[in-house]
This record gives sequence, structure tokens and C-alpha cells, in this order.
Amino acid sequence: MARGKELTVEKRSSILTLKKEGYSSRQIAAKVNVSQSVVIYTLKNFMDRDTCSSKQRTGRPRKTTEGEDRYIQTLSKRSRRMTAPEITHELNRSREDPIGVTTVKRRLLEGELRGCVAIKKPFLKPQNKVKRLRWANEHANWTISDWERVLWTDESKFEVFGNKRRVFVRRKKNEKLLPQCVIPTVKHGGGSVMLWGCFGANKVGSLVKIDGILRKEQYLKILQDHAVPSGTKLIGENFIFMQDNDPKHSAKVCQNYLKQLEDINKLKIMQWPPQSPDLNPIEKLWDEMDRKVKINCPKSEKQLWTYLESAWSEIQEETLKKLVTRLPRIVNAVIAQRGGYIDERSI
Repeated sequence: MARGKELTVEKRSSILTLKKEGYSSRQIAAKVNVSQSVVIYTLKNFMDRDTCSSKQRTGRPRKTTEGEDRYIQTLSKRSRRMTAPEITHELNRSREDPIGVTTVKRRLLEGELRGCVAIKKPFLKPQNKVKRLRWANEHANWTISDWERVLWTDESKFEVFGNKRRVFVRRKKNEKLLPQCVIPTVKHGGGSVMLWGCFGANKVGSLVKIDGILRKEQYLKILQDHAVPSGTKLIGENFIFMQDNDPKHSAKVCQNYLKQLEDINKLKIMQWPPQSPDLNPIEKLWDEMDRKVKINCPKSEKQLWTYLESAWSEIQEETLKKLVTRLPRIVNAVIAQRGGYIDERSI
């Protein structure tokens, strides 16, 4: 038989008040709308304990000891990708009375270790962190006007059908950027449509569709026909040119071309730290374009390119201003993390 709902303190007080006024148990039960046995039990309980509140319950005994609770949380911290069933199996190897996965999950939650999707970040070697920190320190005193003189460039691929597998880790709320909780990524070619784009001075520049694999010869032509003309048009002479450290960008033929322009004050090359797409504001534009394109569900590469062109042309000046005004905060975040991972969403 199912147990009924527990009486509220107000109903118990009403029962006691009616009893003091001389009502019988049957009359009280009718007035309060409970059974007579409940009235009798409530009155007896008050006489025994002299209170209307419920007796404190001991609850079900815990299946694990304090030491086992610490061990469960330690296992999870040592291997952030370890699942609750795996932790349960490891703990039960030393127990005569096995515990269930649900118990382990409760102990993990007690330690504020929640299952979350691991964010993906480029793998940072110690020397990468040093270079990121050096870059941040060199630009710590830059004003918004300084940042507006930079031509931001990058390539990105867009897929007609995308399927990115999520990886779960268990972490505390403030442990999102711990190396153990991050999925390192490396750059690789391929994709349905590859683009090169740029923006500066709060305006977008050229957007170029790349056919096949982008090689140094093709990239040199992009520099000559799109990057330098866009920088000069949007920002003016001696603009600051930003590109990442992709091998084709570092090719001698491309570096020599840019150095020649730097020598005649046509532009100034920004030394970019490796493995740092999170510092490049144009990455946010790619994300925004990707979201817009996915809404239209392109069915072919041709249709995808059409949607991308449209999304690029619709980028507002206000959007670009917001990206530029974030840069001082990004620099401060890199310095605070000593060149390590930064949480872009909180900036």
C-alpha cells in the first residue's frame, strides 16, 4: 500500500488546536479532512515529543566510506575521460559488496565533477605558450586604434554535411581549460569548400574560394591580388598584416614578397604565435557564417559557396567593431594564463 503524503505543520497545528477546544478525534478528522487514525497518531506524537515538526530521519546508510568517496573523485581527476561505469568497475575490484553506477555518479556530483563535452583547442607545447605570452606582452598597451590598423586574414573550410563527434569529460565548473579537460586539435586540409578571407578597419575585404589544395604559388597570388589590395583599400599604406604560421604562409617565396613590401613601408608584418587561432578575431566570423549557412541546409558545394558569399556580404560593421574591441581583453587573458588556453566565451 502506498504511503500517503506527510501532514504539513499547519495541519498538525490545526489538529492540536481543535483538540484543545474539546473536539473529538472523529470531529477533528472531518474538519481537517484526514483519517481518524492520522489524528490519533498526530496527537500521540505531540504528547511524546512536544513538537509539531517531523522526527528527523536517519536516511538510508551510505554504501561508500569517506575514503572511497575521495578515491572515486581522485580516479576521475587523474583520468578526466574515465566514465562512471569504468570508475565503478575499478572501485568494485576491492569491494566484497559491489556498488552501482548511480552511487558513483552521486559521489562525483558531490565533488562538483559533472559530465561535460570537452572543448577542442590546438595542442600547446611549452614553447608555444612562451610565444603566445610574448605576443600578448608586446601588444598589452595597444589601443583600439592600433588594432583597427590590422588586416586579419585566415583560411577556413566549410562542409556541406558536418558531423563532429563530441567527447565527454568530467570536471568542475571552473576547470574548463585544464589540459586534461581539453581535446587538442591539429590543422588538416580537405573539406567541401575552402575559403580565404580578410577584414580590417571594421570592414570586410576579399573573400576567395580556393580550388583544390592551397599551395604556396596560389597563396602568393592571393597575397598579390587580394590581401595587399584589401589592406591598402580598407586601412591605407603601412597597414599591419596578420597571417598565421601555416607552412604555405611561411614559404620563402611568400615571405620574400611580404618583406619587400615591408621594406618600402607598404605594410608591416605582425609576428603571429603558433597554434593560436583563438587569438584571431576572424575565427569568430567563420563561426557566424557557418551558423548562418547551416540554417539554409546547402545540398551541394555550389549552393554552399553561394550561401557563404551572401553571409560574407551581410556582415555588419558593428559586428567587426565588437571583434576588435575584444582584443585588449584577449591579450589580458593570455597574460593571465601565462600563454595557456583562454576561455573565449567569457571575453
